[in-house]
Amino acid sequence: MDLSLFPQILLNGLMIGGIYALIASGFTLILGVIQVFNFAQGQFYMLGAFIAIAVVTNLGLPYPVAIIVALLATAILGALLYFAVIQWTTRSGFFNTMLVTVAFGTIVAQTAMLSFGSREAVLPPVVPGTLSLGGVTIPNGKLVVIAGAVVVMAALHFFMKTRIGVSMLAASENRDVASLQGINPKRVFWITMAVGCGLCGVAGALVAPVLAASGTMGSTIFIKALLVVLVGGTGSMSGALLAAFVVGIAESFAFHFVGHLGLLVIFVLVAILIFFRPGGLLGKPLPVPGE
Repeated sequence: MDLSLFPQILLNGLMIGGIYALIASGFTLILGVIQVFNFAQGQFYMLGAFIAIAVVTNLGLPYPVAIIVALLATAILGALLYFAVIQWTTRSGFFNTMLVTVAFGTIVAQTAMLSFGSREAVLPPVVPGTLSLGGVTIPNGKLVVIAGAVVVMAALHFFMKTRIGVSMLAASENRDVASLQGINPKRVFWITMAVGCGLCGVAGALVAPVLAASGTMGSTIFIKALLVVLVGGTGSMSGALLAAFVVGIAESFAFHFVGHLGLLVIFVLVAILIFFRPGGLLGKPLPVPGE
């Protein structure tokens, strides 16, 4: 291996890992608090990318504004999804709610395909050019993605220490006890849905200047985010963060050495890990449907 390529591959892995961290954290948050497998999570990522592109190219607004708009739009849509559908289906069982999110995600994906077809939307580089460090050339766009992901994860960390964040954690541990402590589960659930979907929207907005947006990008990213959740430990936020960068870096190196077989390598590695540690890296057990 050419050692000069090592920093580039590592940088790609960190960028991918940062995006996986945002999506997997949102998925884990929704699963842990509401106990819902949100199979539409990847579609919120896709929507975030297209919203950011539309805000910049069609409205002519600055890219930071586009990120905020993508966050708010996907968060509101997530809250509406909870109020309109999920709050009613959770009463009928875990799998019924899961199927509802599958249906919603399919509708969004098909709508995107009908609207954009196979065309890919591209956002011009927000910070063009490269940065040279020690003879290594680093695209500024990738640094923006990494920095943005770090900022958002730091904001999420501090948010979880607020009153509503603590309420969300309490509800994830035991919703009955949380209710006895005066926590309004319905309020916590819709906020959780908004935050979880908003994180995906931000992830999509961050990658818009680096990766071309397409109607199929949501389905692809969801599969990888689900792998991250399984590796980290279902329901574990810290596990999702750790696993996101482990999977991202591993994927970057695997694609460098074996090309498109890289995803197969990742699947094999995840299967081996789950075989020896069924609960993931941090040992979080899978939720029991219906509980």
